Amino acid sequence: MRAVVAWSDKVPDRDGVKSICYDIAFKPDGTQLVTGVGSRVLVYDAVDGDLLHSLKGHKEAVYAVAYSRDGKRFASGGADKTIIIWTHKAEGILKYSHNEAIQCLEYNPVTQQLASATAADFGLWSPEQKSVAKHKVSAKIVTLSWTNDGMYLALGQFNGSISIRDKAGVEKVLIERNSPVWTLSWNPSRDEPYDILAVGCWDGTLSFYQLSGIQVGKDKEMGFDPCSVSYFSNGEYICIGGTDRKVGLVTKEGTRLTTVAERDSWVWSVKPRPKQNYVAVGCEDGTISMYQLIFSTVHGLYQERYAYRDFMTDVIIQHLITEQKVRIKCRDYVKKIAVYKDRLAVQLPDRVIIYELAHDDAFDMHYRVSTKIQKRLDCNLLVVTSLHIILCQEKKLQLFTFDGGKEREWLLESVIRYIKVVGGPSGREGLLVGLKSGLILKIFIDNQFPIQLIKHPTSIRCLDLSASRGKLAVVDENTNVMVYELISKELLFEEKNANSVAWNTEMEEMFCFSGNGMLSIKTGDFPIHQQKLQGFVVGFKGSKIFCLHYVCMQTIDVPQSASLYRYLELHDYATAYKVACLGVTENDWRLLAMQAIQGMSLQIARKAFIRVRDMRYIELLNRIEQGRKSGLPDDIFLAEMLAHQGRYQDAARTYARCGRVELAMEMFSDLRQFEEARIWAEEYAKTKGGDDSSVQELIHRQAAWSEEVNDYEAAADMYLKARQFDRAIHIIGKNEWGDKLVEVMRMLGKSETKALTQCANFFRQWNNHAYAKETYIKLGDYKSLIALHVESSKWEEAFFLLKSNPEFKDVVYLPYAKFLSQTDRFDEARLAYKEAGRPDQSTYMLEQLCHNAVVESRFKDAAFYFWTIAKECMEQMTQRNTDGTDVEGDFGLVETSAEDRALLDRFRHLHGRAQMYYAYSFVHMAIDEPFHSMFPSTLLNIGRFLLCKFSDPSQRAEMPLGISLAYVLHTLAKHGEHLEAYKTARFAYNKLQSLKMPLEWQDQIDLACVITRSKPFSDKEELLPVCYRCGTLNPLVNSQGDVCINCGATFIRSFVTFDHLPLVEFELEGGISDSEAMQLLNAVPPKEGGLRQVKHDRSVAADGFREKIHEGDVQTLRFDEPDEPMDEQMLMNMDDPFQQQMAVPHTPIRATRDILRSLDRHEVLVRTWPTSAMPNEYFRIMDSELVILLDDAGNFYEHDEYELAALELGHEPFTRNNLGKAGKEGAGLGAGYRGATEPDSPLSKILKDQDTDRLVF
Repeated sequence: MRAVVAWSDKVPDRDGVKSICYDIAFKPDGTQLVTGVGSRVLVYDAVDGDLLHSLKGHKEAVYAVAYSRDGKRFASGGADKTIIIWTHKAEGILKYSHNEAIQCLEYNPVTQQLASATAADFGLWSPEQKSVAKHKVSAKIVTLSWTNDGMYLALGQFNGSISIRDKAGVEKVLIERNSPVWTLSWNPSRDEPYDILAVGCWDGTLSFYQLSGIQVGKDKEMGFDPCSVSYFSNGEYICIGGTDRKVGLVTKEGTRLTTVAERDSWVWSVKPRPKQNYVAVGCEDGTISMYQLIFSTVHGLYQERYAYRDFMTDVIIQHLITEQKVRIKCRDYVKKIAVYKDRLAVQLPDRVIIYELAHDDAFDMHYRVSTKIQKRLDCNLLVVTSLHIILCQEKKLQLFTFDGGKEREWLLESVIRYIKVVGGPSGREGLLVGLKSGLILKIFIDNQFPIQLIKHPTSIRCLDLSASRGKLAVVDENTNVMVYELISKELLFEEKNANSVAWNTEMEEMFCFSGNGMLSIKTGDFPIHQQKLQGFVVGFKGSKIFCLHYVCMQTIDVPQSASLYRYLELHDYATAYKVACLGVTENDWRLLAMQAIQGMSLQIARKAFIRVRDMRYIELLNRIEQGRKSGLPDDIFLAEMLAHQGRYQDAARTYARCGRVELAMEMFSDLRQFEEARIWAEEYAKTKGGDDSSVQELIHRQAAWSEEVNDYEAAADMYLKARQFDRAIHIIGKNEWGDKLVEVMRMLGKSETKALTQCANFFRQWNNHAYAKETYIKLGDYKSLIALHVESSKWEEAFFLLKSNPEFKDVVYLPYAKFLSQTDRFDEARLAYKEAGRPDQSTYMLEQLCHNAVVESRFKDAAFYFWTIAKECMEQMTQRNTDGTDVEGDFGLVETSAEDRALLDRFRHLHGRAQMYYAYSFVHMAIDEPFHSMFPSTLLNIGRFLLCKFSDPSQRAEMPLGISLAYVLHTLAKHGEHLEAYKTARFAYNKLQSLKMPLEWQDQIDLACVITRSKPFSDKEELLPVCYRCGTLNPLVNSQGDVCINCGATFIRSFVTFDHLPLVEFELEGGISDSEAMQLLNAVPPKEGGLRQVKHDRSVAADGFREKIHEGDVQTLRFDEPDEPMDEQMLMNMDDPFQQQMAVPHTPIRATRDILRSLDRHEVLVRTWPTSAMPNEYFRIMDSELVILLDDAGNFYEHDEYELAALELGHEPFTRNNLGKAGKEGAGLGAGYRGATEPDSPLSKILKDQDTDRLVF
């Protein structure tokens, strides 16, 4: 590396102030240089040093200048305590001051923030601020530097402290040094893993620190006090100036490289020009100089290994074939590099290091230190061999061993211009040396005497020996390239405009040279082949040329096509093959192979075809070799070669000439040239006496080929003509030619079952229902036709065909059931599943609906679905004799099997679940919905009902999914308190406090519990239920269940208000069947002496009078008074056998024939079930004026309540039956119940036409 002065200027003293250049700053684009000299601010053109502006703004010396990151303004400050902001046009726009002299300035590299420092404080200013934020410091600040990201500011102080502060001026890190910190700078490279701060102290050291304050490495001794430290733009080098009056260049690690300049006074400021190899220097004597740094290329080359210097201290070795690179960090200034085989020599200022490859591998790139020569050796050129290094100094060559000993020296007659190691045994290598005088020598390092090869008339510039050492190529200083025969000294070749030359190391007759931007390749006696190339040729191996362009080594692949063509013209196939092996294109290899096979050079042709991987020609070569052995005529081989070359007509004629016409026909058939093949087939048929089998085979081939080339229409037509219907239909269907397939379908006869089925499948695939139907009708395949209707959701047509083809029932009903379930028509789907013989699917669907309804809090829907599943359980209980009569056991009960008993248990469980979810729906609605129309008494009754259900053992122990006991208790407590049932409310609140409940309830319940304790511990008497059997008042909450605490009679509740109804259950006496009981109840009662003589009619007239009927047809009428006590009502006729049994607690009431005959039919409700496994249940209405209804689910209703609820909902409250379908006075479940189906649905029409008995519960 060397430095050249670009320009320099010495500023005289002005204004009574000595001209000292304390600071320098470049504009970010590098076009201007701003300096502070004396009291002036000078602006220079950075390129040529022209003074652009001399600014007078300061009264005293200017100590600091700084340029903003955007290049629009710069700042200056000095001893007059003033800072001036200038525009890039040198116009002052702003001025502010400190209390002390300005020591340094620094702009933030990211923002417009300007940092200024004095002996007592430092300030931070930006254009958007109205004032300067100042911060006091303990010691004088002499230098500033911002980090790359502009987040932190480093302050260097005279007391040896380094303070790192953030953008707000807050100190983050403090570093203590032992001497004044006069200069510091952050590394500007963004590639570093962390920010590095270079610090120059006046103890003669250079040190480095991280942002955290941790020192990187040790202090570097400079031998002088640094006054300025500045990084180059890439952060790889540092310029240092100081008291030694020199400008030095060091690496980013602090390794000293070289001296850039020497001055006559202290160097106060050194700044590299942005992104260029220029350095500006400001000195104490007022001079400003610009130096250009010229980095020379230091490199070495041997065959495919190239080594060069990088960042002045590193060596990079590049393998030019594999493009592998390896870096060796020498951590010192690299002066010279030499490479030879496995050796690498690196000369440093005070030593030479010899490296060797770690492994004996041509592609190994791992170098290790072999030895070191600890001597300071000066030379112009450095060469390394296996055991020695050679130093070239002007006319002298010195040979040193790796131990540093001088072994031999040659003193030549002229200055050495070129030297190269040309190989040889280890320790006896040869050197090719070119002198300025034109003498070319060969020196063996073990021989004292040089050997003269050629005496050239002019100075030598470049030399190279051929691969066999028989020819020498020379480039002289006149840019002439010449080739000499070394034995005869004859000049073989000469050409102008060359700057370098290289022989091909793999072919004796080939070399190349470069010059005037062109690359020239010379092969044998053939003309020169040229192409464009920038740089110098330094090596030639095979088809790869190594070119050095500036400092970059490039590997260029150069095809040897031109030389190959020349040898092919001479039919020299062997030499052409050698040239091709150096590197040619695939087309060139193919050309060589084709010409070699035409010249019957079969071995060369085989090698060439193997290179291009052409198996066809390789097989052809095998057949030719086998045919030659078997004695086939050469015309056969000629015809095959012509066919492989595409000359088919010539090949066909050659086959015909040989009498092998069939080969010509096969050739054209393989080429899919069927017209030509047909001509030759007819010709062949003539030779065979008119046999046309070959023509028919050709037609089949043509059809197959048409399909292969995607000419499907032609292929289909040909297959139809050949009556290969399956292939034709496959092609037509694949291409979705609907009209053509219809034509084919109508053309086919009924016997073509396979083809017609194939057509129908394609029509179904295309959703073409009409043509698929036509096809199946033609086939008579009604099962597939029904399946087609099912696929198309044409259910009416499917059910119509099902009437005449009932054996295909499963094909229709199961898909129809799935369709109905997907369209939310679950009742119809349930019936369809049964028709399909899959009741399990119906049950599974209902179970899923139950679960979903519960999860989604649709409890009324859940109740309906549970009831529907319960009905299915009843349907499965079919205890019948073969003659259709019930199988009755003792007391008229039907004898049931174990399976029916299990179904009965499941029915009761599901029926109870349905009732619970139905009741709970009102509780959930009352709590979670903002508005509801239910009375408090109704909700209180529902809560009592649910609590009793929870304790019912028939409903199993677990709490039903989705039902919250907290909700039930909350309802019971809230409405019990409202209706003055305080005992019940207290019970519910106490239970609630032991449960997990919503957080928002907690405080309310705690407060309500306290309030309830202040109320009477009793329930309002009007709320207490009265048993209609024994007349006992019962508590609202009974731990025994929903029964009387005295007689154990079950309370029958209305499923609207959930109040218990005046019903008393009784049983039939043994031996009385249900049918006989109904006859007795329906019989005309006796007029006298019967049990019906006593009748308690408690009707009240509108005028307030009460009428009673006594024995003997005596009637009394009196003004209305309060009702008699219940005991009086019950005991008024103890002669009645029914009432006598009512008075006996915990004993079922058994009705005899006389009792049944005496009862009025309107006083008795009979709950019947649509299965013989469940006997009828009988209830007596204790209030004859109250009309009570019974729905299909066995639930009771008060007539008015039922009508109101039914009109409001539009259907029955619990079963959701249509109005009028059930709910009759004194009736049981409807005997003709069918599932809810749409009136016009296909299923309903089919069901009307079938036996309805199988659908009756």
